[in-house]
Amino acid sequence: MSVLSPKLVDRYILKQLFDYFLLGIVVFTLIAFFSDTLLKFIQEVQKYGIPFSTLLTMVGLQLPRSVALMLPASTFLAVLMVFNQMNNRFEIIAFRMNGISLWRLMVPAVILGLFCSGLAYWLNDYVVPWCNVKTSQLRDQAIQNGTLPTNGNSFMFKSYDRFHNLTQMIYVSRYEGNELGDSTIIDLSKPDVMQIFQSRSGVWDTENGWDLQNVNAYIVAKDRNQSSAGHLESYQFKLQDMIKSQAEKSNQKEAMRSKKQGIEANSDQQSFSELWSVIQKRESLGKKVKNNTYLRLWAKLTWPLSCLIIILSAVPLSLTPPRQGSNRGFLYAIIVLFVFYMLNNSFQSFGRFYFIDLGGALSQPTYLAIVSWMPLLIMAIIGFVLIQRKTQRL
Repeated sequence: MSVLSPKLVDRYILKQLFDYFLLGIVVFTLIAFFSDTLLKFIQEVQKYGIPFSTLLTMVGLQLPRSVALMLPASTFLAVLMVFNQMNNRFEIIAFRMNGISLWRLMVPAVILGLFCSGLAYWLNDYVVPWCNVKTSQLRDQAIQNGTLPTNGNSFMFKSYDRFHNLTQMIYVSRYEGNELGDSTIIDLSKPDVMQIFQSRSGVWDTENGWDLQNVNAYIVAKDRNQSSAGHLESYQFKLQDMIKSQAEKSNQKEAMRSKKQGIEANSDQQSFSELWSVIQKRESLGKKVKNNTYLRLWAKLTWPLSCLIIILSAVPLSLTPPRQGSNRGFLYAIIVLFVFYMLNNSFQSFGRFYFIDLGGALSQPTYLAIVSWMPLLIMAIIGFVLIQRKTQRL
């Protein structure tokens, strides 16, 4: 061991790190994906009747987002597992006896952290926004071309305005193929007027839309003189036209608002530079920028960088003396990882709803930048303190 090359040690550690890193990515991504993303898209299928092939494409487009979210945890797990195993096999002591310092042993972990930070930034800044745009386009196209879910016996669709007020609701109690059973349509899109259509039967097809038969129609208005009730032999409409009409109204309002402000911000579909340009333009026009917009801007940098910062704590926590067992180190490591996520969420929530200007000493952008970077600063300090203490003991 006296002639052991540090570069050979780096390759030895790096190989193990990447093995555990890939394992962590697969496990954590699947957990996050199936607990959030998949359920969300299943609801989309039930709500809009999106074809299964389109659903699979949309689900696949959301995988990069799940991977980006799980990169810090996967990096932390890989470093913790590898250095803990090396510690239990007394390899750390052997390396130290050959003059290799703890800081030098951490070089492979830092390389992995830098790689994951770069990967997370690339995913968050380029891949995820592109995937979100494509997902939105596929969903809109599927909704405009779709009708009813292919699997099911009842159907409900609700549409809302931008204030989340219900504007339309369609309920089909039962259907089989293209034959509709009892159906109810409630239209609240007109102010102070509610239109209700109830039918016993009907049919639908992709070309002509829905044709309801034997329809009872009711108009309930704030002005009683405008209220009425009647019977229709048939009532025809296209679900996709109703959805498209509602979307166009919402888009027109958003377009007018954006035109008035001279700018539009969508952090889910914009890169860091694009969002930064949006904020700069708004500020130059004297327009207000929401706190959440600043927080999402800095999150595009802080979240990728967290892959590097949290490994500073993973290494010293993994080096528990064998006589004390490895469980204590893992417990501390889990606590630290939990603290990181708690700090990140807490500071994000605090910055979203509160503003402390320290008597005018801090502007809103500066304050929100500090709030966004504070969790990383705290974790970096914790990591350096733990490393320094562990270096003195080894």
